[in-house]
Amino acid sequence: MENKKRILIVGAEKGLGLGLANEFFKRGYHVTGTCRKGDDQSKLEAVGKSDPDRLVVKNVDIVNMASVQEFESSLRGQVFGIMFYNAGIFGPLHQSLLEVTDEEVAGLFLTNAIGPVRLAKRLEKYLEKKGGMIAFMTSHRASIAGNTEGAVELYSASKAALNSLSRSLYFHVQKAGRTMLNVHPGWVNTDMAL
Repeated sequence: MENKKRILIVGAEKGLGLGLANEFFKRGYHVTGTCRKGDDQSKLEAVGKSDPDRLVVKNVDIVNMASVQEFESSLRGQVFGIMFYNAGIFGPLHQSLLEVTDEEVAGLFLTNAIGPVRLAKRLEKYLEKKGGMIAFMTSHRASIAGNTEGAVELYSASKAALNSLSRSLYFHVQKAGRTMLNVHPGWVNTDMAL
């Protein structure tokens, strides 16, 4: 199988990640999609129904280092043309700095910013040497200049942190002849985890 036709999608069991898995599978890619252990992966598994050899479902929790290490080990010997980090959460519904707990802040920033970029750094060795692409699912809400509403301040801050960390990663990635994207998908009616 050609390296350029292989994609890893982290957070692929629902919403935007599931949509990505469907689309890349239709385009002939060999798709490795992930979800957390215990999450419903039936919709992701259904993506590969027509050609099961082109879909692999793996479990990883990007904020749990034991899970990350196990997942990393399971990829040995594989090379991907694209690695798309989609996993993310909205955080507490109240989105208030005055109400948020330390645990909620930690979970939000670990899931939306630290976890994806840390995993991308760990897995870069499985990306094509030349021409490989790393992509992160971000949001227009991450824009500081474009913040004209002051809404969803916690989610926005977590995605701004993702953009900052991934920008730092970019300088290393582009020196190696690879591409990096931060993708704002537009408004999509999906069920995002809290």
